[in-house]
Amino acid sequence: MENASLECPYNLEELDSEFAFKEFAEWFTSKRIQPSTGKTVVREFVENYEKDMEPGLKEKLLQLETMFYGEFEVIATGDTQVILAAITSGERYKVKLFEENIAAYKVGRIVRGRIHPWGDVYRFAGIIRVKPSNEEIARRMGLITPGMVDSLMGRYDKDMIKKAESIILNPKSTLSSVLNKYPAQWVDGICKALGIAVQGEKREKVKMIAGKYQSMEIQTILEGLPLQCKEALKLVLEKGGWVKYSQLASRFDDEISYGWDEDPPKSTIGIIRLHALLLVGRMGISGRMYKIAVVPLELRAVIEKYILM
Repeated sequence: MENASLECPYNLEELDSEFAFKEFAEWFTSKRIQPSTGKTVVREFVENYEKDMEPGLKEKLLQLETMFYGEFEVIATGDTQVILAAITSGERYKVKLFEENIAAYKVGRIVRGRIHPWGDVYRFAGIIRVKPSNEEIARRMGLITPGMVDSLMGRYDKDMIKKAESIILNPKSTLSSVLNKYPAQWVDGICKALGIAVQGEKREKVKMIAGKYQSMEIQTILEGLPLQCKEALKLVLEKGGWVKYSQLASRFDDEISYGWDEDPPKSTIGIIRLHALLLVGRMGISGRMYKIAVVPLELRAVIEKYILM
């Protein structure tokens, strides 16, 4: 490693010794072709220990060789991931994060650093620099910008969604028990999606939604779902009817607003939720609370018959 230090293309001069070594070690193991083998260190490692690896780990490790540097804008955030858009090309990347780091990646901020594929998502590598958004800079200077109102409304939207998704679920949660705890805007949005009148008390509308799915119309509704929605439902059903939400969101887009009645979800997971085929809340697992997604217990058999056939 010492002999190869002068070959490293990264700028290490402004970093302290610990960070500089991490940057260098990342390049040395995943990008530098070793003269003695004609391979990277990570490829040598995979070839030597492939038989001891869990399924899929070999492919993920070799993806380290495709690491690249870029400048990105944060365009969306979730509980454990961010969506980045490359500044030059606009190409989007879903990047998995550790939960404790999510606060640094606010929408609008500029991220400079290296990312690499890791299965179906991307991961950060090495030193990542995060620049405040133009909105944040304007606020620090005491300026009022057109985006401030949108930002406040967006924050309100996220807070209300988080509150609505804090309801307690379990693997046997039923449709009516959860919908009665949902916000009125969500119940009205579900009614519109299913062709049910939105007038009347919420509890009565919940009964009509449940009644809709007790009829033969459920097959027509399932047939009308986009293919990706069916794939997402299939994943949950194959896991026993419920999954940690992060497992689902790592594979399918999940953007929603709070006002389902006026702005119905258009994302893959959002469409399933809009049709009340997927319920989202929280559940205690091994002493910790996790966000989970559940297919209503009374709908599983008929959905499995159609989706898994």
